[in-house]
Amino acid sequence: SIFDAYEPGSIFKAITIAAAIDDGKITPHTKYLDKGFEMIEGWDKPIKNSDFETYGGHGLVDMGIVLSESLNTGTIFAMKEMGAKTLASYVKKFGFGEKTGIELETEGVSNITSLLRDRIRPVEAATASFGQGITATPLQMITAYSAIVNGGMLMQPYIVAEVVTAEGSQTTQPQQIRRVISERTSMLVSGMLVNVVDGGHAKLAAVDGYYVAGKTGTAQVANRGGYGEKTIHTFVGFAPIEDPKFVMLVRLDDPKDVQYSASSAAPLFGELADFILNYYQVEKER
Repeated sequence: SIFDAYEPGSIFKAITIAAAIDDGKITPHTKYLDKGFEMIEGWDKPIKNSDFETYGGHGLVDMGIVLSESLNTGTIFAMKEMGAKTLASYVKKFGFGEKTGIELETEGVSNITSLLRDRIRPVEAATASFGQGITATPLQMITAYSAIVNGGMLMQPYIVAEVVTAEGSQTTQPQQIRRVISERTSMLVSGMLVNVVDGGHAKLAAVDGYYVAGKTGTAQVANRGGYGEKTIHTFVGFAPIEDPKFVMLVRLDDPKDVQYSASSAAPLFGELADFILNYYQVEKER
């Protein structure tokens, strides 16, 4: 959770969409023409949506569909609208590329080198927009998602709730690091992530009686020859939407007999979320 950095895949799409909305270059209703693939300058192979072989292009779609159907071409579109340098600046503001500073030894750091160059290669900006070619630890991902949940404010993660000594006790107080996105952007993206669970790829993450938000990610695992057959399935989500009690990441390394995280990590998230909401006796909202 704290030192194993990996290419997060499509869970990163929420970061890209939040950045583009906050930068004023798109809205949730901005539309583009999805052909199912995108040709990138300096790269001779098309970058495809995960469902291209079975579905083809989705046609004219908005940014909500980009998240709910997890379209790679949509985050490439959003990245181009704001520019690679702007995406890079938001990625850094979300805390990627540095340690969180949690009070545990051996914390790893994400690799966003491809976004730190003076001239960012178009193909690296494109793949970074949907979470490939960069890495992050699970802790860094939920810390970034917490900023989306928490009105746009990045918070310092911590383990120790209270220190008790002979002289008394000292409670750890929540500590703000910086504002990453506006409250309005936070609200809009949170709503879009609810739609991912309610009507998109992540229906199996739903919990009866609650508005649950989240995003699936099925990331290819890099090897010396590029990318192999191995995948990492991730789901990041939070609930309930009006007053979130938790952000949770579920990660499964190279699961067998299942192709996408919508059918693996998402239902496991749903089971755990159901338990947590019951444990904390959170009142149902729907």
